[in-house]
Amino acid sequence: MLINFLMRKPGYLQRILLLFFSLLLSGHIYANDIPTAYSPIPAVDCVINPSQVIDLASPVRGVIDQLLVERSQQVVAGQVMAQLDAQVERANVELASFRANIQSEIQLGEINMNFDSRRQNRVESLHREKVISDDIADEAQREANVSRWNLEQARELAEVRRLELQRAQAQLEQKYIRAPFNGYVLDTFKHPGEYVEDQPILRLAQLDPLVVEAIVPMESFGQVKVGMQAEVIPEVLTDRKFTGQVIVVDRMGDTASNTFGVRLAISNPDNAIPAGLKCLVKFFKQSDEQIEQQAARYRASLLAETSIQRNESNEFEMAGSQPEEFTQGGQSEMESAAIPTILEQQEPAVIEKPLEVAENQGSPRGYLVLMPQGETQELTRERIANLRKSGIHDLQEVDHGVNKGLIMLGFFSTPDRAEHHLQRLEDLGFSAFIREWY
Repeated sequence: MLINFLMRKPGYLQRILLLFFSLLLSGHIYANDIPTAYSPIPAVDCVINPSQVIDLASPVRGVIDQLLVERSQQVVAGQVMAQLDAQVERANVELASFRANIQSEIQLGEINMNFDSRRQNRVESLHREKVISDDIADEAQREANVSRWNLEQARELAEVRRLELQRAQAQLEQKYIRAPFNGYVLDTFKHPGEYVEDQPILRLAQLDPLVVEAIVPMESFGQVKVGMQAEVIPEVLTDRKFTGQVIVVDRMGDTASNTFGVRLAISNPDNAIPAGLKCLVKFFKQSDEQIEQQAARYRASLLAETSIQRNESNEFEMAGSQPEEFTQGGQSEMESAAIPTILEQQEPAVIEKPLEVAENQGSPRGYLVLMPQGETQELTRERIANLRKSGIHDLQEVDHGVNKGLIMLGFFSTPDRAEHHLQRLEDLGFSAFIREWY
């Protein structure tokens, strides 16, 4: 009921409430619930791993045109990380878009139908007065029917062309390799100019949350339960202790070692805990009722996070709840995640300093920082390379939509942040401008 209520809230308020609800359910806020007494279960060794490590590949074969990320770079869900050569697909989108906008056939059909309908009415009037023959009346009726069906056929063809445009856009989208979740690039396997078919392009790891793999003696089987909390002490960060929650308990043990596996989850929103560490797990002493309540909270948190991802996907065409602050220029990752969809939406208004709200458009929903591409593709690549050398990595080349021919350098929720980022670019010697987005 609460999730349904939150899903009806508009815009950023909805995402904030959902994120707060998710954190509340997952135990990030109710710190008073963390127990202090340890369980008689002995402490066991463990390893801290990323929650996901994937080798990201392309759904279609082709030649890599741009690789937009580097090793150890942080990415957000939906961010374009690589792009295959898509000249043919972009041409298909332009052709399909032109065909989808053809209205002359419908207008011609409407004119013919209106004329033949009026002519049929006149002929029927004369036919009732026995002035003309039955053949002439039947012919007028046939022509009116043909006109109506010709108009219907023109409308059906318009719908077919609209669907063809969607197919062309989907084929173009396959040329963009996007991050499926927030994480870090572990390694890149391919470079621009290389042909890819079924080989991975890069490796991506999700570090929030982290998972802890522990090996527990079989004597403790039945005592460790899903929902139980435990203290996780990293080997190299002995001055810091973290609270994890059991999410998986293996139902089968290992005969050779007389142990069974347990998996815990640790929240890592600020990425303060590195993956790949040895650690020690000490389970807390809790009642069965407390453990069941914590397990129910964890299941509810997964549902809330799924709702957040669905909301993000509907609004930004991507999934993933975002942390508050991004590392560059105060830009939030939630704002950055909105870039791919914003690039294709309605024409924004170019604004000059001081910032002014365009008339009759209401308050802008955000602000885009843009700069033009080069006159040639080589100049564009050189301009992008210079931006990256200057520390500007959050950028995207726009080859379609209303911002075609521009380089996207950021999306910000407030004019102050956009101005701050624009000033930073100008200090580095780059000429850019701001557009309002409604």
